[in-house]
Amino acid sequence: MAETETKHLLIVYHSQSGRNESLAYAASRAAQDAEPDLEVRLLRAAEAGTRDLIWCDGVLLFFPENFAVIAGGMKDFFDRSFYPVIERQIILPYGVFICTGNDGTNALQDFERIARGYSWRSVSEAVIVTGRPDGAAFTKAEELGAAFASGLSLGIF
Repeated sequence: MAETETKHLLIVYHSQSGRNESLAYAASRAAQDAEPDLEVRLLRAAEAGTRDLIWCDGVLLFFPENFAVIAGGMKDFFDRSFYPVIERQIILPYGVFICTGNDGTNALQDFERIARGYSWRSVSEAVIVTGRPDGAAFTKAEELGAAFASGLSLGIF
C-alpha cells in the first residue's frame, strides 16, 4: 500500500483583543482532531510569511475588520508575501473567518480582491461574526477547521 503524502494546513490570524486568536486556536484543534495526520501550523500574521505559504497546501485566515477594512496586521502579512507568492505561482485554497464589531463586509470585499490577486480560490463560504464570539461562533470556527482539514486530506482541494 502506497504511503500518502502528508498535507499541510496553515492558519494565520491577527488579533488585538484575543477574539480572532481564540477562534483560530479552536479551528486548529478541530483540524487536528478531524485529521490527525495533517500537519497544522498556527501563526500570528506578524510571524507568518512566504516560507509558510510555500509549505502549506491550504490556508485559513482569521482577522478583524478595523475601520471598515482588513486589520493592519493581516494587511502587513499580505503586503510582505504578495510578490514572492506571485513569482512562485503559489495558488492555494482558502477559507476566511472575520470576527468584527462592524458587519465585516468591507473587510471581506478587500480580502476577496487580494485573494484574486494571489490567484487563490475560496473553498468555503466566508464566516463573519459580529461582537464577542459566543458558543455558536466557536462552533463555526471548529466546523471550518475540521471541514477544511478533511478537504485537504481527501484531496478535494
